[in-house]
Parts: sequence; C-alpha cells; structure tokens
Amino acid sequence: MASFDELCKYIEDLDGETFTAVFNKKSTDVLTALTELSNGHAAINAYLHFILASVAADGVLSEAEFNLLKPMFENLNGGEVDYNGAKAIFEEMGLSNADGYKEIVDTMVDILGVFDDSVKDDIIMLCLMTCAVDGKVSDKEKEWIRQLARPLELTPAEAISTLLKRAGSFILATTDGDQPRTRVLGFHALLDDKVYFAVGDFKDVYKQLQANPKCEILADLGKEFMRWSGTATFVEDDRLMKVAEELMPQVVEAYAKNNLKLKFFTLENGSAELVSIDNTKQKMF
Repeated sequence: MASFDELCKYIEDLDGETFTAVFNKKSTDVLTALTELSNGHAAINAYLHFILASVAADGVLSEAEFNLLKPMFENLNGGEVDYNGAKAIFEEMGLSNADGYKEIVDTMVDILGVFDDSVKDDIIMLCLMTCAVDGKVSDKEKEWIRQLARPLELTPAEAISTLLKRAGSFILATTDGDQPRTRVLGFHALLDDKVYFAVGDFKDVYKQLQANPKCEILADLGKEFMRWSGTATFVEDDRLMKVAEELMPQVVEAYAKNNLKLKFFTLENGSAELVSIDNTKQKMF
C-alpha cells in the first residue's frame, strides 16, 4: 500500500468473506508467535489486550466490533457473553477512557519490540482490521494505530519490497524480439528507497533487457498479485554486491569462480498495482 490512508481504505472495502478469512489467518499466526514467546494463557491475554486496545481507540465498543471479538470476550468472561455484557467488561477494564489503557499501549509497544517485522505487521493489521470491521476507521483510531507503527506508512519502494518478500519468488517478464519471455527470480534488495534485482551478464535475460529494457515484475500473493512495470536501469554499486553476498552467498561464490558477473537493475518510469482475484485493482503509484 502506498500510504496508511490507502491501507485503511483497502481494509474498509474488503468483502465480508475475505475480511473474516484474513482476520482469522492473521489471528492464528499471531497467537502462534505469542505462544512461542510465553505460555499459552499469557499469549491469549496479550493478544486480547492488543485487540481490545484497538477497540478502545475511540472509546466505543460497536456491535460490529463485538461480533468480531465475541470469542475473546467469552474467553475473558469464562463463558457466553452478549453485547451488553461485553460493554460492561469494556467499561470495567477502563477502556472507554483513553487514560485507562495507557498501560496496555505501553505493554504493546514493548512486546512489539520483541518480534520480527512480519509478526509486527500482522499484529498491527489485526488492530487496524478491528477498527475497520464496522466499515470505517475513525480519525481517533487512525491516530492510535499510527503511534504503534509508523512503518505502515510505506514508500512505494518499501511497499513493493515488502510484497516481494512476502511472495518469496516472483516472475520477471521481458521480450525477445516479438516473443514474450518469463523467468522466476528470488533476489531483490531495497537500497536508497529503490528496489533492485540481479541477473547474470551472460544470460539471455540480460541481453533481452539491454535490447529492450521495458519489462514487468509479477508477484503472486495468494488472493491477489502485485504487478510492476517499468524500464530496467542497470547500476554499478558495490553495496548491492554486499547484499547479494549476504542473501545468496553460494550463487555469488559460483559466479566468482567462473569469472561471471551479476548485474543489478531497478525499474524506472513505470507503475505498480495490486490486483485481487476478482480483478479489483489498487494503484500503488
């Protein structure tokens, strides 16, 4: 996502089925991470505090938020809870008053510091989804989530790098005369707010990009994909080779032994978009 506001809009517009599937998947991933950090009971309590603090951002527990979080309230209560009962729990925890959950926020920030970026992103996304379940992330809710995670406000390059990392591997499409060509790549590096790729200077793909630098990157993200088209621009930068040595040492070593060279390039003068399986498109830049 190109900006935090666009991310909020994206979550607000998710259809119910997709919203529930994403929320449940991320909840499972986060609980697994929390359980590995502590015992199961502590993990669940920490998770509940994360999510309930999101609800508390505007001081109101909406019925839509309750329906999403009903299992959590029942876990806290030790039995079945209706909407009025949940509101009572909400009040008792002091969550209707921003000052009442300052300690929760402080705890959340401390715990976030323990996890790697992927878990942090999942936790923050769950908080955001909780705020968006009633169809709108309020200004107060946005302000609260921003203080947890400024990294959600990604530059286009940071957003693309994050998506490529999530995909693991991706496709580079070039042309060979009038014939389209594709191949799978795995290496990318974010440097000076640009995303770089690498190919061998002895490979056909390098020759194709030299002859026609227009190309496209396609990354499969499950229920959506990222498409980035532009013009390949090759650069010489020793820092990129150091990144390559760290990420794929065996490849770099093999190239050196055989007197082969890696060439690094980025895409310029192009555009990128996220496309869902129903062909809904979101322009990144």
